[in-house]
Amino acid sequence: MSITISDVFSQTIEQLPRLRFANGAIIPELEQARTAIEALRIAPQTQAVLAQTQHLMEDIEQIPQTSYTFYRLFLRNGDRDNYQTPYFLKRARLAAATLRLFLGQTELKDCVQDYVWSICEESSWVLPAHETYIIDLFSAETAYVLAETLLMLGETLDAEIRHRVREEIERRVFDPYLRYHHLHKWYKEHHNWNGVCNSSIAATFLLLEPEPERVEQALKIALAGLQAFLETAFEEDGSSTEGVAYWHYGLINFVTLAEMLRARSNGAIDLLASEKMRRIAAYPARMQLSGSWFASFSDCDETVAFHPSIITRLVQRTGEQSLLNLLARPAQPESDWRLTMMVRDILWWNGSQPEASAPTDACLPDAGVVRLATRTEQGTPIVVALKAGHNAENHNQNDVGSFIVHVAGENLLTDPGRGLYSRAYFGPQRYENIFTNSYGHSLPRIDGCLQGVGREFAGTLLEIAPEQEEYKQAAVEFGRAYPCADLASAERRLLLSSDIWLHDRFVFLETPHEVEEALVTWCECTVDGAIALIQGQHHDLCLTIEQPQGVSFALEQVEEQCRANKKHGVLKRLSIVLPLAIEVEVKIRMEVLEKSE
Repeated sequence: MSITISDVFSQTIEQLPRLRFANGAIIPELEQARTAIEALRIAPQTQAVLAQTQHLMEDIEQIPQTSYTFYRLFLRNGDRDNYQTPYFLKRARLAAATLRLFLGQTELKDCVQDYVWSICEESSWVLPAHETYIIDLFSAETAYVLAETLLMLGETLDAEIRHRVREEIERRVFDPYLRYHHLHKWYKEHHNWNGVCNSSIAATFLLLEPEPERVEQALKIALAGLQAFLETAFEEDGSSTEGVAYWHYGLINFVTLAEMLRARSNGAIDLLASEKMRRIAAYPARMQLSGSWFASFSDCDETVAFHPSIITRLVQRTGEQSLLNLLARPAQPESDWRLTMMVRDILWWNGSQPEASAPTDACLPDAGVVRLATRTEQGTPIVVALKAGHNAENHNQNDVGSFIVHVAGENLLTDPGRGLYSRAYFGPQRYENIFTNSYGHSLPRIDGCLQGVGREFAGTLLEIAPEQEEYKQAAVEFGRAYPCADLASAERRLLLSSDIWLHDRFVFLETPHEVEEALVTWCECTVDGAIALIQGQHHDLCLTIEQPQGVSFALEQVEEQCRANKKHGVLKRLSIVLPLAIEVEVKIRMEVLEKSE
């Protein structure tokens, strides 16, 4: 019988009283490293992390300032960047300097202490965008990072600094967590906040709290929240509707907490041991298009980097070998502000990267996502991803029926990913943004109307045929995604052989309605009647309208909205207006063309 999440967590609760007498090191690899600092310093993974963070040491004496004026910009105009940029840069520089001090650069002691003191002096560790929260994602993670700074450096830091850190964490995190955990909006929620906050706080208790009774109390609280996280933030097939980037973020601190408990209990506790955890681990490899490119449904970027420590440890604990493809060359390991991740990237990873394996067909039925892979006659790899789902998902975008055409390492037809995070982006105006509404996706409009917002606006995966005669195919019914009562059916079918075919069919009950098809890309485009050419860096994609006859492509450059969302490129929207009819069908052939040398 496979081990369930409830089995794992109930066994863990039973084991907690024994932690009072356990003598296992919390991070055994760290204690081992202290005895062989020179070997760790010259290790390839350490050199990689040091190289990634070297830019942070430039102007290290200049501590970034988190000013009141920048703090209040979010309230005044919705801006997040002006405050968050110095906030995270300060923590990133602290991490870079702390790592180097641990490795022997003793001249950095004053610098590290000044950064720790500056963070302790901040009026709040909660971001302006989350001001209504007592504890948010980054206040919880700040506490965790500071606690691990103390663990790494110990008495290298002045007693006054160590005492100040403990005071601030007690006031800002420990006390409000123990007293008001049930009032925190994220406590048992079904998204990444639950995993990040509960895991970070529980880990911080393990690192800093001297009273075993308080540690046990905090762990019981955190485990109740985290059980809900694993059971509700991930579908039964292991998928996350938040997308691959938030899969990674929601789990990084959970994995480190799981390993702390495993080490402290000498292996008796293993939060990663359930069968569902293995399915969760398998998810990102099923969304991979090639290298660092992933299906960018929901608020996910087109490319995602991962902490190799987290990936390799998940492989070890769950046995899910497909995860290793996330680190395959030429992928670059994630580099962010978190000391907790930098440390594990040098302790849990050996610096190696496997050779990449080509994506194969995959289906996540609960998420409503399918991936099909093929090759052209010349051997060029093609991967197509198609999404059903619904329009009330975590980090939702109205993208039911959206699809991606990925050719040899680039998206020629794309799902453009997240828009600019701002007050409006997470407020009532969210779906005025083209990166969250269906206008910015390869999706039709019905009578000029976009897809609706809410759980009822949904799609269904239909047949998935990995191979049928000379082609593969996948289909989705997405008529329910539109607020058009007269729309009886909208069926999208993608067929793959050496070419790609898009077949869409719309059926109305009583009255013909105008259907405008649309395809989106970041690439340059030219149109000539029923033919459009999408020009990629390495390959082109020639689109030909085979049915209906007499219609033409129109090209729109969505420049203003891209600029407002701080996108580096300009999204292009290729549209077709179909003839009015009770039943109307469109067939577009997409041919991959090799670039001439």
